Amino acid sequence: MSDIARRRTLPADGTIAMRTMRDGWPVRTALWPGRPDGPGSILFITGRGDFLEKYAETFHDLVDAGWGVGSFDWRGQGLSGRQGDTPMKGHSPGFDNWLGDLDELVTWFQQSLPRPWFAVAHSMGGHLLQRHLAGENGEFTRVVLLSPMLGVTARPLGPGLARQLARTAVRLGRGGGFVPGGGPYVTGLAGSVRQLLLTGDPERYADEGWWVAQNPGLALGSVTYGWLDACFRSLDALFSPPPGSHGTGEGASGVPMLQRITTPMLILIPGQDGLVDNAATRRALAQMPSAMLEEIAGAAHELLREASDIRARVLARVTAFLEKGA
Repeated sequence: MSDIARRRTLPADGTIAMRTMRDGWPVRTALWPGRPDGPGSILFITGRGDFLEKYAETFHDLVDAGWGVGSFDWRGQGLSGRQGDTPMKGHSPGFDNWLGDLDELVTWFQQSLPRPWFAVAHSMGGHLLQRHLAGENGEFTRVVLLSPMLGVTARPLGPGLARQLARTAVRLGRGGGFVPGGGPYVTGLAGSVRQLLLTGDPERYADEGWWVAQNPGLALGSVTYGWLDACFRSLDALFSPPPGSHGTGEGASGVPMLQRITTPMLILIPGQDGLVDNAATRRALAQMPSAMLEEIAGAAHELLREASDIRARVLARVTAFLEKGA
């Protein structure tokens, strides 16, 4: 199969299905069984605005190597039920919806694919997985985070002003509106600012637009004030002392939230990330005793959709860590 065919088809022998969450919300899931002699099963967790097809090439690579793979479209994006007042809005009433979905989807993954269980999570998915792992530490043998959203650059305003603006908009009942400069989905152009923020590879960048052209229902615009406010509140929940800790940074267990994550973890970040704050990721790393961090020089935000040489190194590092822990 050609490289472009691997990027523009999903692997055969998978099961794509809508799954109903606890509140009746439809979430799209995908499952590929691994070989009986394969290395294990991976729950692949995508980022904000993503859909399954964006990672078709990676799914092909993993399935070909014998891994079992489970993945899904977060509620509010892909072909899962949308959360905005129009389908184009990347809205969130609060990240608790996604945390509840992740709890259910981890259980679905474990019931569907055999041990050993691993997870790979990108950007917003990495943030949500860390919040999940702070309460559940025995589920996965090892985890890899790719460009995890542990802080946001919030360009062009910066995080301080963006936080204030989003909170004010929500209080004024305007949480459902697009953030400044945002709007409906526009097919990306090679060489655009957005391309360079996401990947140095214009061909892989174009795959997203190709998939949306095949199924316009995959398109999603920018985030809303409500999403941005919910994002900052979720980051606060991860980094700030939990209620009742009297400023010690400790919860009921007496252990600070990030220090509760004991699952062995590899964090990969690009050398320069224009979307998430690498400095915040390094601050989080200092609080996680079982995590290590590596920087990928020359890469942009979407490490597994980068130029072929960078992407090959990232994928090899991910699978080596999952299999061997080193």
